[in-house]
Amino acid sequence: MRLRTHVAFSMGLIALLEVLLSVVNPVLVIGSSFVLSYLVNFIIDALGHEERAGRPVRSPRTHTVGRSFTIGLVLGLAVALFLHYMAPVNLMQATVVTLMGPMVGWSHMLLDSLTEGGVFVKRKGRWVRFALAHWSYRNPAANWLFTMLGLAMLAYSIALMLHVVPP
Repeated sequence: MRLRTHVAFSMGLIALLEVLLSVVNPVLVIGSSFVLSYLVNFIIDALGHEERAGRPVRSPRTHTVGRSFTIGLVLGLAVALFLHYMAPVNLMQATVVTLMGPMVGWSHMLLDSLTEGGVFVKRKGRWVRFALAHWSYRNPAANWLFTMLGLAMLAYSIALMLHVVPP
């Protein structure tokens, strides 16, 4: 999937998870979900793509479940510590923000597993590609669907925070 699709989908996903985990500060929810979504997805793609024959391809450097979790956890912790020391964020909210980092990493793996490039899993000591579907990463319908799903989750999380809809 495209970077913008990853960012929109994971932003909506973690905003919804934060609201469901009782973080009700709209600025914190939207701000942390945007920052974490962009940072984690950008780092996973920036560090995890190599060029072969003039074409960018994924590598197991970042496109594994464990490594995407670790990247998300490190960046989530960095963002949470920044918020804890620079803004009025309590320890519970900082913990929730920290835990959202790995969720972004895993959502990146979920969306990439739907593309023809897939993600990497270890089999018999070797990294092999694993794909649930074999869509092109440029598939407009898939990118549109997951972007809209992310925006819908973001809108729903905002509605929950504003008490417009019941949980």
